[in-house]
Amino acid sequence: MGEMPLGIRSLLGPITDLKSEDRILIITDTDKFQIGKELFDWASKVNETSMAVMTPRASHGDEPTVEIAAAMETANVIFAATSMSMFHSQARRRVVQNGHCRYVNLVDYIPSMFHEGGLTADFLEITEILNRIAPHFRGKKVELSSPGGTNLVCSVEGREPVIDYGRSICPGQSSSPPNAEIALGPVEGTAQGVLVIDGSIPHPSLNMIREPITMHVEDGQIVMISGTNEADTVRRILEQYKDSRVYNIGEVGLPVNRENKICGRMLADEGAYGTVHIGIGNNLSFGGNVEAPLHMDMVIRDITLKIDGRIISQNGILQI
Repeated sequence: MGEMPLGIRSLLGPITDLKSEDRILIITDTDKFQIGKELFDWASKVNETSMAVMTPRASHGDEPTVEIAAAMETANVIFAATSMSMFHSQARRRVVQNGHCRYVNLVDYIPSMFHEGGLTADFLEITEILNRIAPHFRGKKVELSSPGGTNLVCSVEGREPVIDYGRSICPGQSSSPPNAEIALGPVEGTAQGVLVIDGSIPHPSLNMIREPITMHVEDGQIVMISGTNEADTVRRILEQYKDSRVYNIGEVGLPVNRENKICGRMLADEGAYGTVHIGIGNNLSFGGNVEAPLHMDMVIRDITLKIDGRIISQNGILQI
């Protein structure tokens, strides 16, 4: 098989701090079977490894099959190499809350990601950066602005920052490498202003955005979406749920991995330094109470982010 790809070496090394006694479960689907199989071939050389394959889920946040959910209960380390993210599923939350499992979300991977890009970053350095930011990433009010036209304010009072180091090294931890970020969940009903999405929306029907999409936000909800064809696609995606909760402003995420570039792949885009992503819909992972059937992230370039007036990032460059 040659030499282990650098990205897989990172997944089995600093990202999970794999121990010889760890039992690995790789979850994949028929659309991402190549990714799951390549990881299985390498992981099975170093640890006891099982792989479970299912049909692709329809949307991000959908639950796995009953059989795979049961298998998740017995693994120490789970790699979810799927086409749709299960990060916001009840199954993922349950196994990490039980405290015995490390979960690694590998949604929407392509083979080249094992060889170049965000997985080649120094995740120990990323950990230091996020720990430096964390004390400043809490407060009462978040303000967002961008050259593209974003101008949004929301309350985060009482909400604790959620850190994804891109690593799952202790039982109960979840991560989504190569994304590495710190995030806050806006208080429901408080977000007001305008979002201009000019980076990407990691969804099979969208990905990299060619024409900016403008979203008007009132009382914590998207109330109007305007733009060209891609805006029409976003409207169709959200309307099909027939559930007002999918319009909830549920997350403000600030990524720090400099090796990521916006490329149309979910975790590279969400983790691209210089951006912010706004998650809409489900916010249970961010201290909220909206159990929507969707969590969808939307990436904005060159963001300025302030918390209680203190600049955390200015035009996409960290100030802390």
